[in-house]
Amino acid sequence: MSTGLRFYLCETRLGWVGFIFSDRGLKASTFFEGSHDGALRKAMELGAEAPASEEEAADLARTMQAYADGRAVAFDGAIDWSGVTPFRRQVLEETRRIPAGETRSYRWLAERAGKPQGARAVGQVMATNPLPVIIPCHRVVASDGSLGGYGGAGLPMKEALLRLEGARAEHRPQ
Repeated sequence: MSTGLRFYLCETRLGWVGFIFSDRGLKASTFFEGSHDGALRKAMELGAEAPASEEEAADLARTMQAYADGRAVAFDGAIDWSGVTPFRRQVLEETRRIPAGETRSYRWLAERAGKPQGARAVGQVMATNPLPVIIPCHRVVASDGSLGGYGGAGLPMKEALLRLEGARAEHRPQ
């Protein structure tokens, strides 16, 4: 059964990124991979079956390259939210609004999503973010300002992304 998902691979200063598109918009992305083949493998694992067109992906690729170079950018293309629960979507959309160079706590996001006691649930949403960097889960930290977790990419990458964006020092671990 065909998923109809398409991929586009983009090389940046931080590594290779794979973007996965559906007919509704951007569905997922890989994190920075060490090689073209690594990004391609991850894109295929996410269900991509065929290459996306240059026209479909070029703007997003240029934006990601600019981001990796430390320039201020806005990831503002269409996102395919199909299959995303209302709570997950609300958390991800709130996360998307966190300005570069700033952080918010898991608790803050839970409150914004209408579940003030849901910080752990927010953590699970962040851990399974389908669009790392584009939905900047690296800007979400523990209430005490420590970094918390950062999935497979690890805390050094989370700290590096925050530093790239000029996040204030008090949001980094002591």
